[in-house]
Amino acid sequence: MTKNTIEYKSIKDYGYEDFCDWMWISANYVPFMSLVTKEECEYADGGFGAVSPIREAIKRGANKVDAIILEAENMEHTKVLGKNPFSLMVNLYGFVIDQIEYHNIAEGKLAALAKDVQLNLFYTPTKLTENSLIFDKVLMKTWWQRGFDTAKKRIASSKVEYNP
Repeated sequence: MTKNTIEYKSIKDYGYEDFCDWMWISANYVPFMSLVTKEECEYADGGFGAVSPIREAIKRGANKVDAIILEAENMEHTKVLGKNPFSLMVNLYGFVIDQIEYHNIAEGKLAALAKDVQLNLFYTPTKLTENSLIFDKVLMKTWWQRGFDTAKKRIASSKVEYNP
């Protein structure tokens, strides 16, 4: 936030503890979480700058990209809008994040075509939730398993390579 720009961090440039900090900061969902001060700057993200930075990975030399999109492939759905200012703000924030993600994916597809990069997009089989601020361990485990099973089927039925 302090620098008013998106910063991308590579695990190659940081030690374990520092990179863990950057991972945590990248999931910092402002305004629902506080800003983080690191290296005399305040940081926030939660995907607000780039949800799926596929194009950035390609710019940095990736020749194969596997992107897990935590959204159904058809991102169109009717939302139930809140009746109070807080829930309307959450809905607006979700709309903006969805638009950023949609554009990140489109830019990534174009960059992959232009640079002849293998791009594998893995979407969730259905819309997971309307509220990503609710954590239900049992439900999240179910989502994970459904996503894993869907990806496994896709890999088995397509040219996507899987090397565990």
